[in-house]
Amino acid sequence: MLIVLGAALVVTTAVALVAHESGNAQAQPAAGPAKAAGTVQITDFLYKAEAITVAVGTKVTFTNQDSAPHTATSGPSPNADGVFDTGTLKKGESKSVKLGEKGTFAYYCAIHPFMKGTVIAK
Repeated sequence: MLIVLGAALVVTTAVALVAHESGNAQAQPAAGPAKAAGTVQITDFLYKAEAITVAVGTKVTFTNQDSAPHTATSGPSPNADGVFDTGTLKKGESKSVKLGEKGTFAYYCAIHPFMKGTVIAK
């Protein structure tokens, strides 16, 4: 199996080099790991990332990977402002919210008000 994979790598590299030398290939930026903009993981009673910046209209997805239920409720803790609320998310559950205007939106967990985060929509 390793010999076949090694041979495939050599052939692929040779083809890429020939294409480059013949002038048929164009420079492409290296693709890095995909980032899930607008994604907040909930683990260990924390929002990760605690602060994110997204474009207006981007969906922000909150995923609970913690053993306890949590919410993402907009407003300064513990005062909900009605902009968004995921409702209670159990372990493994996700909910997306869409911010339709520019602004800085504080949010917190209604069950654990010491948990706080911020979404900045530009």
